[in-house]
Amino acid sequence: MKKKFIYLIVFIGLIFSSCSSDYDYSTDIDTNEISFVTLTTNEEDKRIFGNEETVTFHLINDSNNSDVSDAATFYIDGESILGNEFIFEETGTYTISANINDIQSNSLEIEIVGSNYVIVDSPKVLKGQTINFKSYSVNGSDITLESTFIVNNTPISGSEFQNNQTGMYNVKALYQGSNSNTANFKIFSLKNKVVLEDYTGDWCGWCPRVLLVVDEVKEVTDDVVVLAIHKNDVMESSQADALIDAFNVGASLPKLRANRTENINVIQDSQIPNAVQNITSQAGIEISVGLAINTKLNGNNLNVEVQILSEENLPSNYRLAVYLYQDNLVFPQTNYYNDIEGSKWYQQGEHIEDFVHNHVLETSLTNNILGDEIPTVSSYTVSSKNFGSIDLSGYAHYENGNTFDPNNFGVAVFLVDENNTAINAQAVKAGESIDFDE
Repeated sequence: MKKKFIYLIVFIGLIFSSCSSDYDYSTDIDTNEISFVTLTTNEEDKRIFGNEETVTFHLINDSNNSDVSDAATFYIDGESILGNEFIFEETGTYTISANINDIQSNSLEIEIVGSNYVIVDSPKVLKGQTINFKSYSVNGSDITLESTFIVNNTPISGSEFQNNQTGMYNVKALYQGSNSNTANFKIFSLKNKVVLEDYTGDWCGWCPRVLLVVDEVKEVTDDVVVLAIHKNDVMESSQADALIDAFNVGASLPKLRANRTENINVIQDSQIPNAVQNITSQAGIEISVGLAINTKLNGNNLNVEVQILSEENLPSNYRLAVYLYQDNLVFPQTNYYNDIEGSKWYQQGEHIEDFVHNHVLETSLTNNILGDEIPTVSSYTVSSKNFGSIDLSGYAHYENGNTFDPNNFGVAVFLVDENNTAINAQAVKAGESIDFDE
């Protein structure tokens, strides 16, 4: 009798939306038209019993949902395989990846087990959200109803679990005196990040004062998202005036706003400590709605996808504002602190030639600079929006010896209510991803 195996497929990384099975299996593949790809398999939501079953992998072109597997190379634990099918004959954990035109896919992790096992329907759930367990025997039979599930060494009734206590948990299933494997999951809460919008310009000699606030805030907390809106300099975005007009910022700079609508007074250096205290007191507070961002970077092209998750239903008059920003731009900065002893910029020159400008707003990825209305978001249900591919080279700065580097870009996301107040925010560097609770 042949030994039976069960293999469980788990994704590595943040999954933003389920992939459709309606792929275009075109045999005429133009690999020059591919920028971003997603690796999938025909067994994403199934359990296969018997080690002679064949697993098929697919590589999907994100831009048109076409299958480009015939032109791709697939790897199992770093070793290339012939074609896009494979039979796993031994128990263990395997990492699957693919490559096409030097474009690397996401990774899949496949675990082949040879004993009773338990699975959870999600490795992470929001506090108060129900998580479901299932149990299978070694021959692939569903034994959920006959199993006793044990969470953190405590038996529970049934196969569902819910808790408001955040932290790491583990579960195993007891069936006819035998324990299954142990599966881990996390219960997390959402926290807010304060939006800081710095209205500035390289001609503004007092504008570095706001950076003192930002720097001190970041020494205390990471729970802030900064966006610098430049005016009347080479770094000014074509959309800067729309923000300045919407919030009555005026021509006198610097201006610092928290959560989009709160004015932070830093007219004098003496106001900096109070400003820092005000901002940090609002940061990292537990909140009912959160944001996650997934980006893919391929050469000059950046793909951006944003998720919203909430403990409560969100109304459709909330808006999502998504911005592209750039770091490490070097331009001279007028400096009125040159003669003020004790200042960070004391005797660095009336114009600081190598001043580094960060968080510089380049453009809005939403149609409305103030944010696009969201569809109604149901509680405990992830809502996802993809903003497509952005050519970063269109926002390059070559003045003053600057060079173009896609890695200097990032994405900032604000969720705002009907009064334009930012409820929460998130930011990530180009090519990276950030989850709801990070």
